[in-house]
Amino acid sequence: MRTFFNLLFGRTMSLVTILAVASVLVSASIASAEKIVDHPDKLKFKELKYQPPKPDGYRHTLKCGATAYVAENREVPTFDLTVLVRTGSMYETVKKAGLADMTGHLMRNGGVEGMSVKELNERLAFLAGEISVNISGSRGRASLFCLSKDIDEGLELLKKVLRTPTFDQEAIDRYRTDVLSELEQRNASTSAIEAREWQFLMYGDHPCTIPYRRTEQSVNSITREDMIAFHKKYFFPGNFVFAVSGDFKTDDIITKLDDMLDGWPDQELNLPAVSDEIPDPKPGIYMIKKEDVNQSRIRVGHIGVKRDVSDQYALIVMNDILGGGGFTSRIVRRVRSDEGLAYNAGSAFERPVLYPGTFRAWFQTKHATGAFGTRLIVDEIKRIRAEKCEAEIVDNSKASFVSNVVNPFSSKRNIVNTFADDDYTGRPDDYWQNYTKNIEAVTPDDVLAVAKKYLHPDKLVFLVVGDPEAVQKGSDKHDERFGDFGGITILPLRDPMTLETK
Repeated sequence: MRTFFNLLFGRTMSLVTILAVASVLVSASIASAEKIVDHPDKLKFKELKYQPPKPDGYRHTLKCGATAYVAENREVPTFDLTVLVRTGSMYETVKKAGLADMTGHLMRNGGVEGMSVKELNERLAFLAGEISVNISGSRGRASLFCLSKDIDEGLELLKKVLRTPTFDQEAIDRYRTDVLSELEQRNASTSAIEAREWQFLMYGDHPCTIPYRRTEQSVNSITREDMIAFHKKYFFPGNFVFAVSGDFKTDDIITKLDDMLDGWPDQELNLPAVSDEIPDPKPGIYMIKKEDVNQSRIRVGHIGVKRDVSDQYALIVMNDILGGGGFTSRIVRRVRSDEGLAYNAGSAFERPVLYPGTFRAWFQTKHATGAFGTRLIVDEIKRIRAEKCEAEIVDNSKASFVSNVVNPFSSKRNIVNTFADDDYTGRPDDYWQNYTKNIEAVTPDDVLAVAKKYLHPDKLVFLVVGDPEAVQKGSDKHDERFGDFGGITILPLRDPMTLETK
């Protein structure tokens, strides 16, 4: 009887508890519902009081002269190292387009002094470690991850990859076959076609287009000797910037890095000149024939600016409002939310360090609605140049940038990688210290001024990848036609292996 009473009493109390908790949750839900805004523009952000760290606290100069940014992290027993190398595919010749990529890949996957790539892979697998090397347009990057107890062996393996790759001929032949296979398929992707043709339209023969100019002939022309020469030219200690984090003592890791680089001869770096004078491309509509797709990819834009222009803070706020800010931005709202024309739309000011980037707005839609969607984008470009943005909209955009200033410093690994990247690209030491202040200083007048200064409706280039006939036909529901934006040039799809047009 007592057992039954206890069971009944326990169930009764459990029921009472459940009802009480449910009541609290309902009340909380009602209270929360009252705080939910009906539009993202009405979101309010709490003032963020965050001051980023200074690079001086992490920066060390190694005996060889290389710079290392180092941060101890005792939370997990791991070790992360990144090496930035001042090199890139834009420093290779068009005749050897693909050389930098192949060099980076074969440094890691073509064997090292005293070890085949199979032996290297097996040893790294045993250590639960990883080493990677890649060379992109304007930088090389190598990385090492391992457990902190294996730092010595991990650094020794990384040293072999960086200093004494053997570039095994069989590995070269295998990778060459893979690259040629990739080239055969590069017209299968409309996004790849769009990116490539945009570079050609914007930059012509500028070195920044070299990564897009790989052909069967250029890839087949690359020899083992070419890779050895490329590696020797760029991979030496004075050309490295290190970012290191993990479970170690800073003094110990500095000593280990010095030991790793000891005896490695230094040399002068002779980078080919990269012009920052980019002539404006001829405005107009350029249609790339890709008839086997049911949607068109469309870009609209022109030559922009380099990264460190004096108006950079107002510029990023302006673009955030125009099309870079996701669902709250004007282009996304008009093209996606209001008209339902595209899933992906937006705008960007790409701002490289060495040469001007481009301003571009984009979307993907059915052929018939391409001209209509393009009109919406052009209208928004003109509107932000003509009308001052409301203070609340500007404030919300600034708040989003200020709230995200913590992201580059959210972990020890992020901190050292941020500072290494800034060192590599030449950002001033006080950039992050002044970032919030510079963002908060942007006014609606500043946004209007940079829109007028950096957006040029009269210079717009329109790139359309799709079926030209269907695109030009347009839609019965809309009056817009691509001819409204200027002269139309139909360009055939390039041969994937030669890049020649028929």
